[in-house]
Amino acid sequence: MNSQLLFADYFGINQAVIDQYGALNICLEADLPLFIDPFLLFASDKPEYQSLHDQIVGHLINLKKHAVTNPGAGLNLFQFPEVRQNWLGVCKWGNNGKGLGPKFANNLIKAFNGFYSNFGDETVTSSSHIEKLTLVGSGIGRDFISDFTTNLMLEYLLNYSQDFARSHLDAKQRKVFSVRCAFDVDLMVWKPKCFELPYFYKGDREEDFILLTPIDILTKDDAFICHGDFTNNFRQITSALDNSSLRGAINLYFQKRLPTNPRKEDIERAIDATVQKYPEILDYYIRNKESNRNNAVALSSEKVNKLRAELLATLVEFCEHVVSNSNFYSIPPNSYQEALKRVRYLKQVIEDNDGYRIFYKNGKPIASEDTIQRIFRLTWFASPIDVNAEVNNGRGPADYKVSYGNRDSTIVEFKLGSSTSLKKNLLNQTEIYKKASKSISDIKVILCYTKAEIARVGRIMKSIQQEGAENVIVIDATQKISASKV
Repeated sequence: MNSQLLFADYFGINQAVIDQYGALNICLEADLPLFIDPFLLFASDKPEYQSLHDQIVGHLINLKKHAVTNPGAGLNLFQFPEVRQNWLGVCKWGNNGKGLGPKFANNLIKAFNGFYSNFGDETVTSSSHIEKLTLVGSGIGRDFISDFTTNLMLEYLLNYSQDFARSHLDAKQRKVFSVRCAFDVDLMVWKPKCFELPYFYKGDREEDFILLTPIDILTKDDAFICHGDFTNNFRQITSALDNSSLRGAINLYFQKRLPTNPRKEDIERAIDATVQKYPEILDYYIRNKESNRNNAVALSSEKVNKLRAELLATLVEFCEHVVSNSNFYSIPPNSYQEALKRVRYLKQVIEDNDGYRIFYKNGKPIASEDTIQRIFRLTWFASPIDVNAEVNNGRGPADYKVSYGNRDSTIVEFKLGSSTSLKKNLLNQTEIYKKASKSISDIKVILCYTKAEIARVGRIMKSIQQEGAENVIVIDATQKISASKV
């Protein structure tokens, strides 16, 4: 086992080299929760990014023409596989994703022949934007936009990674791969090209290349143009319309579709109905985002830098603790005991070895449930135990299912002491997950940042008669006083 989690560590280069190149220092064990935002290409001052944005939009316009003239043919042209080699996305272990398959393809063809028939012919906005295709209907989010954009700019990313490899890596650290990335407009096919890229062994001596991504086109949360932002700001958008007749008609139509005391789903249905009636509102929303393009760059930069400082530094530091101070890999496996030992080790590092420091920046707590989950998963390097994140066997996803064989499995759930639903979850959640996954055991981990949270958890444990339970681990992540001052 080693703690070479990040690209720079794996290839033995200085972090500053990657920073100067402008790339993200990716993790080679699990996706980082970052996504390419095509609006950052549009908003950039770099001509190469603006050209990329035009290229992406142009490809989509060609697809639209094909969808209109041949709606029943060439379904594969509208499908895009997951580009896993950039190690970006929602996967907490590994880098596998679903990509954009037949369902997406059929929906896109249908949209181009219906609601989005004017894509590429907009007059209100200064450019077309692929994010426009995500504004109607929920469930299409940042991963869709990022996957789509990554596929359409893949050749650029391959060249970007090749240039870095040739400039900064030894010959033995790079290898030539053939990748389908160049689209032939006349033949309507993707053609392969060869690139000399960084590579590593995934296991069983299987080789795969690695893609680097410029950090200034990444975002942590939703894209700057997205369905959630559009619906959350719908009333402000309509009220700011320049055309008073259109503004009045839209607001009246929207209000008529709202019941008394509307719920969230009622508002979303009313918004969808209004957009179907007045689709031009989408272009006015996008025009507003275009006029605030500088905010997109600043906000994304702030969020990405925050994640780099909090998550990446935390992962590396904690895993170095594991390498130096644990004997996890010389112990015969048992899912419950192995999971419990790792949770107790997590508790020990945080409480007794100043590990709590990695969960604070500028005196403020930073770790969310997601951060703790990722750190826990990376303590299982080289273990014969099977550890799966967010396993969903029909009753919603559990944080982790730890297994050794078919009959030895344990559910592990992570919670924050500040959670308002903590008591309910302690009583019900893991029991439901255990039954759905046919797991024998469960472990609950609760991270507390304040003494008040610790006291609250103690009262909850007493009320549900689980005081002193072996499988409930409360971690004290409060800031500690130096021993010299005690």
